[in-house]
Amino acid sequence: MSSTPPSPWPPPPEQLRPLRRRGSLAAGVVVSVVAAAVAIGLAVTDRGPFADAFGDERHASPVVEQGGVARAGDGSEDTVAELLQRRAKALIAKNRSDFLATVDPQDAELRRAQATWFDNLAEVPVTSWRYQLAPREDARLPAAAAAKAATAGPDSFGRFVGIALRIDGYDNADAVHDEVMTFTPREGRWYVSGRWVAPGRGNQQLWDVGRVNAFRSDHALVLGLPDDDVLAPIAEEVDAAVPRVDEVWGKRWPRKVLVLVTRTEQEMADLLGGKASNYTQLAAITRGELGVAEETAAAERVVINPRAYADLSEVGKRVIMIHEITHVAVRSATQEWTPMWLAEGFADYIGYRTSGLSVQFIAQELVDDLRNGLKPKALPTDADFDTTNPKLPQAYEMAWLACRMIAEQHGQDSLLELVRTAGAPGGSAASVEEAFSSVLGTTLAQFTADWREYLEETLT
Repeated sequence: MSSTPPSPWPPPPEQLRPLRRRGSLAAGVVVSVVAAAVAIGLAVTDRGPFADAFGDERHASPVVEQGGVARAGDGSEDTVAELLQRRAKALIAKNRSDFLATVDPQDAELRRAQATWFDNLAEVPVTSWRYQLAPREDARLPAAAAAKAATAGPDSFGRFVGIALRIDGYDNADAVHDEVMTFTPREGRWYVSGRWVAPGRGNQQLWDVGRVNAFRSDHALVLGLPDDDVLAPIAEEVDAAVPRVDEVWGKRWPRKVLVLVTRTEQEMADLLGGKASNYTQLAAITRGELGVAEETAAAERVVINPRAYADLSEVGKRVIMIHEITHVAVRSATQEWTPMWLAEGFADYIGYRTSGLSVQFIAQELVDDLRNGLKPKALPTDADFDTTNPKLPQAYEMAWLACRMIAEQHGQDSLLELVRTAGAPGGSAASVEEAFSSVLGTTLAQFTADWREYLEETLT
């Protein structure tokens, strides 16, 4: 970070733009291995629709369609369920030898690769790791997995495997992704004979790319591929940003933030899905569950692109971090039906509140549009916040000014009440319109008309 040339002041607007898109993960687990917070304790459970595939004691059916129960000469038996339990326990306990004991002893190259993969996870404080074996879908298996299953040995097979994990002290909901594995029985014991990142969005993890470093601070756990000299300043920004969020939203949220840091836009794209070009100007993005109870710490992650982040001014970094942490704090009042203009505008409202930047500077693109006779006709739609939208800066600016107008004309408390009421659990898309009526005493249509006038009055 110290080698980065000082940023010009004032920085161009694109260096201050906090871009963020929402994401949610669905969890489904069968084999569960959990480490307690005080003393490590392991609890293994089998449940769910694929219990048969894991050799549930209540069923006499084979472990899987191909292979069944592996039996040794002494009569002992092994199942894929037990293999995955051993693997999960080793990951939780950071036991390298036990982990490698789950890997095919006849494949030296795989064992080296899996040893490296295990070492990549060494600093990641995983408190829960769960596996779910998906139904058999041979036609969907990647070619490498199908080929491995065909050549690894008799009764070998390949499957998609769901992973659900939790980071100690930061998650009480599962962060999920998929892998592809092949399984091979040898001398009465099942082994993993192949492992791949599953095709699809968001399946690659930091530890699939390289060794993960961990840096802790008062409010942050920063997990990243760069060294501590990159991670430490990010943790400091989190610690500085959390009190700024508290000033508006309050402290009824965990006030702990899990940050993931890649080295390049390509690594960020691999982590989130999509093309690297979509993330070139994206300094940070928040992903996680929506509508989680306010006091809990769900599987929420702020993902940092250090190249774009490093290009920001100090004020820009602060605005970005406050914006992203606002999303973490406000997730309890952010539902699937929450319009992105309200979610993003509110995050920008808190982010820019103490920045000292002028309205005309922050909304420079919108100012230019108005000068050229391009007047917004409606609040930005969710589609307007797509990172490929060439008018993305204007979408953020319009959203920010909508929330700023509410705070100016009705008070900051009314803005908070609108956000909470529109995103209250058990609501629907109609909740937004109802919130405008009950909190602001107006309709969304009238608010939009008033907002259009406010833009012209404020920016021209």
